[in-house]
Amino acid sequence: MKRKMLIGLLTVAACFSVGSTSFASDNSTTSQAAPSPSPVIQPYQDFSAVINLNVGQRTWATGYSFQIITTDGSVIIEPYNEYSFYALRPGVTVIRADFGNGNWMYYSVVVK
Repeated sequence: MKRKMLIGLLTVAACFSVGSTSFASDNSTTSQAAPSPSPVIQPYQDFSAVINLNVGQRTWATGYSFQIITTDGSVIIEPYNEYSFYALRPGVTVIRADFGNGNWMYYSVVVK
């Protein structure tokens, strides 16, 4: 009886010792700290998009502080309608929108 108990205790002890070492990982004991990223200053960026409209159509675009850069009278900006672009007649108008942080979006609005 003592012998069976001793074998049982040794078996349980062996299971605990094997189980506890299986959770240990070599990576956790030898891990190296990741290098901290150096701050990178991004230059100001300009983005562009083309918006195609038919005469009489209206659309809204992302950004704020909209400014007409070049126009032939084909598009107007409607500040009373959440700064929508309204197509008046065929032509091309370039509108600049501020995206913040020095980034600008140039919308080329083509009216057909």
